[in-house]
Amino acid sequence: MNFWVEQKYLTLVCYIHQRLYFLMKKSYWLKKISIANSDLFLEYIRTVLPWLKSVGGIVIKKDITQDSNSSNWDGGNVGMVIEFDSKIAAKKAFYSDVFQNYLISRELTDLVTISTL
Repeated sequence: MNFWVEQKYLTLVCYIHQRLYFLMKKSYWLKKISIANSDLFLEYIRTVLPWLKSVGGIVIKKDITQDSNSSNWDGGNVGMVIEFDSKIAAKKAFYSDVFQNYLISRELTDLVTISTL
């Protein structure tokens, strides 16, 4: 190989390595929760989404559905993908005293779990 081709190849390899490192550095919460009580469902949405932002989480995808019709309004379902700067940051947020105490106080510990990527 000539020198120019080797340099281009090395540059490309370094670039790919750098991009992979950057992509692997991020971590994601994959969450899905169903809350049957409408008041608790709304409180969860109004409390947890702003809190996630305050601890560095960025909601990159959310799907919120509510079980309601003209005569009955129940809770709903939330599915979210939340991006964090690292797996450590994602787990630190989930297992923080603030979040865990919130889940315990609202009896949501059995409904909310975390999967990280």
